Amino acid sequence: MLLGLLRYAKGYVFLEARGKFPERFINLTAQRGIPFWDVHPVKGGVEGGMYVSDYRRIRDTARRAGVRTRIISRHGLPFFAAKYRSRAGLPAGAVLGAALLVLLSNFVWTVEVTGLHSVSCESFERLLAQNGVEPGAIRSSIDVGKAERSILLETPELTWLSINLLGSHADVEVKEKVQKPDSGDKTRPCNIKARTDGVVTKINAARGTAAVKTGSGVVRGDILVSGVSPGKQNDVRWVHAEAEVFADVYSKKELSLPKQLDYYYASDNKTDRLRLRFLNAEIPFSLSFNTYSESAETYSRSLLTVNGKRLPLGFVTQTSHEMIPAHEELDRGRAEKIFNTSLLLYEVFERGGGVLNGKSVTVSETDDGYNCTADYVFNENIAEPAPFDVTEEE
Repeated sequence: MLLGLLRYAKGYVFLEARGKFPERFINLTAQRGIPFWDVHPVKGGVEGGMYVSDYRRIRDTARRAGVRTRIISRHGLPFFAAKYRSRAGLPAGAVLGAALLVLLSNFVWTVEVTGLHSVSCESFERLLAQNGVEPGAIRSSIDVGKAERSILLETPELTWLSINLLGSHADVEVKEKVQKPDSGDKTRPCNIKARTDGVVTKINAARGTAAVKTGSGVVRGDILVSGVSPGKQNDVRWVHAEAEVFADVYSKKELSLPKQLDYYYASDNKTDRLRLRFLNAEIPFSLSFNTYSESAETYSRSLLTVNGKRLPLGFVTQTSHEMIPAHEELDRGRAEKIFNTSLLLYEVFERGGGVLNGKSVTVSETDDGYNCTADYVFNENIAEPAPFDVTEEE
C-alpha cells in the first residue's frame, strides 16, 4: 500500500518497448537502478511500469538496446495536477482543505464519559472543562496526568479515572467507589443512639432493648435502644437493633434586617446577544447596542449533536437583564413579613423531616434595624444506628 502511495505521488507511466533486443533493455534498466515493474512480454517487445522521472532519462538506454518506447497510459498526482492546471482553485482548495484537516486534528472535538452512576454528568463535565478537557480544547494543552489527579481530589465518589486522547476524541473512563449498604450487615450487632438532643415521646423498637422511657431527656450520642439483650439462660445475646424513637427537639433561628435596605431587582428589559461558537472561539453573530448601568448576565448554549456526541459548533446566547437599584425604609410590619417568609423557608427546607409542635417568635427593634428570634419544638425521629464490635462490649 505504501509503495502504491509513493508511485501515485511521484507519478508513473505504463510503456511498451519494441525492437530487436527487449531483454537487453530490461537488463540495462536494472543495471542503471531504474525501477521497471509489472514487466510482461507482448508481440515484438515488453510492457511495464516506470516512474515518469525515470522515463525521461531512458532514451540512451533504449537506443543501446535497439528498442523504441511508447507511453501507453499516465497515472499519479503530477498528471492529475497538470490536468487541472488551468483551474487553479481546485488544487489550491485541495491544499487548503488538507491544511485545515491537519489544523483541526489538533483540537478535541468530542468528549465521552463512561462509568458514571451516582455522580451528576453535568457537574462532572463542568469539572472536566475546568481542567481543560472539553470540546474545542487544544490537544497539546491538556495535561492528562494533572487533570486526572485534580478531578480525583475534587470528586471523592471516584476511586479511579483515566483520560485517553484518541485523535480528536477524548475518552474518559471512571470507576465509582462501592457504596456501603444502608444499615450494613443485619447480623452485625448494632445500638440505636440519639442523633440530637430531645425529650423522648414515643419508642417503636422492632429489635433490641429500649434503654430510655417516654418522657426521658436525652443528649446526642445517648443509647436509646441497646443491641445487648439478656438470654433465657442468663446469657447475653447481641442483636442488630432496629427502632424508631420520636422526640421533641428544640431549635432556635435568629434573623436580622437593617432599617435602611438597599437592593436590586430585575426589570422587564433584557438584551440577547447571539454568538457563533467554533472550537473555543466565539464570533458575534448579532449586533446589539443596548447597555445597562447595572445588569446580570445569563448564558445558554445550543451545540450541534451528532450520534449523541456534542460538537464544539453551535450558538451561545448571552442575555443581559437590567437591574434597577432600590432603596426601602423598613417599618416593623414590613420587617415582620420578611421574617415570616424566611422562617417558613427554614421550616420547610431545613427542618422538613419533623412535625412542628410549637413555635414562638419574638421581634425586637433597635436603632439600626430589627431582630427576630424564633424558638421551635419539632417532633422527629432521632434514632441513628451505631454498629459495635462484640469484643468491645464484653
